[in-house]
Amino acid sequence: MPKRAVFLNYQRCEPQNCEQGVCRAALLCKRHVLQQPQPYEAPELNAEMCLGCALCTTACPSKAVQVLP
Repeated sequence: MPKRAVFLNYQRCEPQNCEQGVCRAALLCKRHVLQQPQPYEAPELNAEMCLGCALCTTACPSKAVQVLP
């Protein structure tokens, strides 16, 4: 089965909607696929690290993180 890919829609990403500007999806990901340089900044995506579990998609209040089939 092919691995699913993570996608971050930077136009939808609104870190100010996360508590104290800290990306919820980045906090949840144990593989550090999303890394946020500073609070209130959009996270950076390292898609090669993603396993396709999709836990990050449920954490993002802006629905900016998606896992594509």
